[in-house]
Amino acid sequence: MPGQPFLAGEIVTVGGGALDTQNLLFIGVLIIAVLAFNFVPAMIAYARHHPERALLARLNILSLLSFLLWFALLVWAVGGKRDDGIINRFVGNAENRGWLIGLVVLLVGIGVGTTAYALATG
Repeated sequence: MPGQPFLAGEIVTVGGGALDTQNLLFIGVLIIAVLAFNFVPAMIAYARHHPERALLARLNILSLLSFLLWFALLVWAVGGKRDDGIINRFVGNAENRGWLIGLVVLLVGIGVGTTAYALATG
């Protein structure tokens, strides 16, 4: 009945498949766990008072689309050093931070686009 809450054991039809409330609960818990795991680099950066923790947290949102980016952010959060010349070129200067975020967005977008193309034509 529309507007009624789901009852335990009730079956919900979604796109031709049936989901009971236990499966919906499992899917919800799984999504929350994946999101929590995704933000581990940001949590580490904030816990260790990383000098670029805010930038790490913003870039961490994009890591939902790229495991390689997630791993790089994890290494950066744990390392916490700013002695890398390439990172200092973009992070050390406030004007260049926008370029860094734009470059990461572009690279992740290219990765997602090529994956989508391969899946569509494959």
